[in-house]
Amino acid sequence: MRFLFTMNMPSHKGNLVHQVIGDHDAQSIEELVSVLSQSDFFVVDEVYKNDETHQFNSVGQTVLNPLFIGKVREFIRR
Repeated sequence: MRFLFTMNMPSHKGNLVHQVIGDHDAQSIEELVSVLSQSDFFVVDEVYKNDETHQFNSVGQTVLNPLFIGKVREFIRR
């Protein structure tokens, strides 16, 4: 399932928060909460949106630390 993680850290572009779009094996947000509460770190397949094609492309696995996550929601493509 695809999730949007809002991190409590600045982005590389200087924004005050950093957002990560990532795919995880959790089948619901409730299942993801269970993973986050039991892990010091967890792995997502991070994806970026291609502005020209509007497609999402994997940029590889990324390890996230739940202590730096401020908010998570299911990613809904708009």
